[in-house]
Amino acid sequence: MNSHLPVGFEAQARNKILKHAGVQESAPTPVWTSNWETALSNRKVHMVMGMISDNDLRAAKFRLARSYLRTDIALLTLADAEPVHQVQDLAGKDICTVEGSTADETMKVLQNSAGLRLTSVSTPENCIERVRNEDSFAYSTDRIILMGFTTQDENVSKETGKSFFRVPDLSMGRQQHISIALHKDHGEACRRLVSAIDTYVRSNDWLTDLRGQLIDEYLRLAPGNPHMTDDIVRKKFEPDTINADRCADGDT
Repeated sequence: MNSHLPVGFEAQARNKILKHAGVQESAPTPVWTSNWETALSNRKVHMVMGMISDNDLRAAKFRLARSYLRTDIALLTLADAEPVHQVQDLAGKDICTVEGSTADETMKVLQNSAGLRLTSVSTPENCIERVRNEDSFAYSTDRIILMGFTTQDENVSKETGKSFFRVPDLSMGRQQHISIALHKDHGEACRRLVSAIDTYVRSNDWLTDLRGQLIDEYLRLAPGNPHMTDDIVRKKFEPDTINADRCADGDT
């Protein structure tokens, strides 16, 4: 938030997508992980955008215009933590997740097969603090979110100019297709948004916004100076599913 207005990639994406959809005027309204479903169900807001991954449970409740972003589930570790290259490297290590998240569900599946230990908490901040204090080896959620956490001021050393954390190049679960959620009544609006998303993602604006608002800052601050070309950014994060399938759910 900056002067009570949202900033970052999704704030930029929201403006471009709504413009492509022909929306003349809109007012951004903050909602949170804990209340966005209630706010949308009670019509306090018309749509919600903010790392909402497509899944069957959400599609049963809402229309989902997908997808303006794709990400995998990853890990956030201390910068000097033992490297991990495969899931088996996590045997005996404590992984922190936020209760009810897709990563939480994924880690529960891996808990037995990979021999890892799982700690579920209520907020991302709790997980980051556990990693900082070495109570947990890693925090697991969507890679794109973890990259954002590495760039926050409080997570960057003033002495070295590098983040205290890293995001290893290890994928922990299925790809997440990030969607815009709407009330079930808004089928036509959902389909218009899908068309607008398609226009935006295939434009240079999508790549410019993602690099300018997140990727380049992450590459600058992450330890080890990782490198991502434009082709790599698109390969990792460009949606491979942009369609109105979830808009049609519930139609009569």
